[in-house]
Amino acid sequence: MRARLAVLVALAAIFCGTGLPAGKVVLVVTADASDYILAAGGTIAGMIDGGATAYLVRLTNDEKDSWDLSTEEAARRTSEESRQAAKILGIKEVISLGYRAGELGGVSPTELRDRIMFYMRLYKPDILFLPNPYAHYVEVYDRFYTGEAAEEARHAAALENYEPPFAVAGLKTHLVPELYYYAQPFDPRRSEPESTATFAPQPKVVDIAAAFDKKLRAAQALKTISYSMAMRVKQRLESTGRRLPLLDSADDASVQKLVEINVRKLGQIAAEKSSYKLGEEFEYAGEAYQIPSKYLSRGGK
Repeated sequence: MRARLAVLVALAAIFCGTGLPAGKVVLVVTADASDYILAAGGTIAGMIDGGATAYLVRLTNDEKDSWDLSTEEAARRTSEESRQAAKILGIKEVISLGYRAGELGGVSPTELRDRIMFYMRLYKPDILFLPNPYAHYVEVYDRFYTGEAAEEARHAAALENYEPPFAVAGLKTHLVPELYYYAQPFDPRRSEPESTATFAPQPKVVDIAAAFDKKLRAAQALKTISYSMAMRVKQRLESTGRRLPLLDSADDASVQKLVEINVRKLGQIAAEKSSYKLGEEFEYAGEAYQIPSKYLSRGGK
């Protein structure tokens, strides 16, 4: 316990000594390098353009999402590309926690919660982006475990009896008032509210037309992951006797074009039920989340 406390004190002294920026603070939690970009990159970039400061906590190394690379080389490349992508969006700092991809199910949920909670109390964000753990048909289970841990961390960060050593290290409790639950838009049922706005996060579509170019360039910066995606698409097509002419050469230009098609189509799908041309959809819990309407002030009374 003493050793752990000493580490926390040291970390708090290093981080807190730099001071935190004025204005809105955004904390983005993601399981991997690409998920938050494809699902929420435009919204995050728009907030940063509007004066917010954003930080990214990335849980895994993405070492398995590559083509014909060793795990070590894949982890090295994707880590650097993740930083480049975040920089394009305007994110101030990327924190990589270093877990093996595809193996978060074997990590203690309490450990994940507490590590994410550390950054909530450190940066004191006004807005939290987290993978939606309630989304259907998400094949990457790491995103579920990350969303679940981040949601619990948000709850725990506001209560002093969770990790008392954090307070000793100068990291006081903090409640994040706004949550954006993100997931890539492929399940239409997510657009249907399950309850009233008082007790359930509600569907929200954000116009990302102004920030789309940044989102696209950030996605294209993830070259290792994009190449892996392109080769797996080509492999699946060829296994059934089909082909995509764009991938006949599978060079950098064709892969980047495939990424552009994918990112643009995701934006169009998310915007279908709105007046926007390009959007991102969320389950949004704002300032009135879980406050019954009878307790909200009306007309100043």
